[in-house]
Amino acid sequence: MKNQPLQHRLSWLFSAIALMLTIQSCSDKENIASPRTSTQSSTQDIVVPPACQSVCLVAGQHNQVGTVDVALDGGDVLVTYNLTTPGITLKEIHLDVFTSLQELRDEKKLSNGGAIPGKFTYKQTFKTGVTSYTVRIPAAQVPDINCFFIASHAALSNGETAWGGVCDNTSKGVSLANANQFPGNNWSVYFEFCKSRCSQAIDFTYAWEDINNVGPFQNDRDYNDLVVQSDIVKTSSQVIINFLVTARGAAYDHKFRFRIPKLGITSISGAASYTSDATYYYVTVFESTKTALLGSGPERFANTVSGEPCVPYATAQVTLNINGDFSYNPSEPYEPYISVYTSGPATGTPSYDLYVWEVSNRDTYTVGGKEYPNGILISDDWKWPLEYMSINEPYPSFTSITDGFTYGWFNSPAPGYESKTFGPEDCL
Repeated sequence: MKNQPLQHRLSWLFSAIALMLTIQSCSDKENIASPRTSTQSSTQDIVVPPACQSVCLVAGQHNQVGTVDVALDGGDVLVTYNLTTPGITLKEIHLDVFTSLQELRDEKKLSNGGAIPGKFTYKQTFKTGVTSYTVRIPAAQVPDINCFFIASHAALSNGETAWGGVCDNTSKGVSLANANQFPGNNWSVYFEFCKSRCSQAIDFTYAWEDINNVGPFQNDRDYNDLVVQSDIVKTSSQVIINFLVTARGAAYDHKFRFRIPKLGITSISGAASYTSDATYYYVTVFESTKTALLGSGPERFANTVSGEPCVPYATAQVTLNINGDFSYNPSEPYEPYISVYTSGPATGTPSYDLYVWEVSNRDTYTVGGKEYPNGILISDDWKWPLEYMSINEPYPSFTSITDGFTYGWFNSPAPGYESKTFGPEDCL
């Protein structure tokens, strides 16, 4: 159920602030790129849409100096180099898109010693002062498939070279994913981009009541103690999961986490932290939901009380680098759960964990002699009930586990349910 068109949502995971860039002529491809720099005159202004993917730009193998961001503009692909290290500027950039290493070999852009940036299709040289540069790849030159590869190389003003790729934090700084290294005794890398990453479609919404069956307190069944939305993209080498915390109507603090089998996962990036046992990774996405989404009202609830100021959503992206042993179930790609802290901030050992009933078949509470799930799954976008309002008022088809818990209850809202619920469009 899509309650509102996605174009009316708040910005999903990436900044919606358009970057106004200036265009200079290109030596190899005319009008394919535009530098952002105050030292060059503007001949034309363009707008770069919000990035769908951002990878590390790494110099000297372990020093992250910026990012390489990818966006879609119609059928065109826009690739932006962004330097973030002070005192370093771009001297040259070299970029190409391809579908296989054999394609680069056939075009003489790859040898046994590694990639040959000077032969890449898109290139540009700069005189001074450029810290950001956008390459526009026309739709006609973009591979006519969903997922393809991007090689992004830069020569820097400090004499180093840098490559764009997925990276992990290490004791040395960062480490580029070796799964996407070019062959040869070098550290040149590439990364995979999928157009479907730019769809911004919500694949799942998870919502919780955060009181368990122990103790004197009872849940009010508004299912807005925590609301998290997610979309997921799987490629041959990665699983990219975007998370959006949209509402928090809870007195307790939580960590938002997910569990996933270890088999086939070679590394994890973007997580706040993670642990493992013999079978699973336990990935923490938000260390404190209260810190991530703190409201301004007297109870500091966020996006659950009518008339209170809207709180910007908290976002995160976790990337799982995978190999052929990874098993993927698109309807249940991971097990989300929250660790609940009933006595204070989300530090140390939690009071208990609460999973989602439809995914993990666990964690329930009892009200009025009937059993209900603590965590629920909605298979799309969703407007959640306002504070202290039972979910049955806007969604009368919602039933207890005792009464059969019919999935799909969210597809039959009551007339006038909009006045009893909260959603992204209420903050626009």
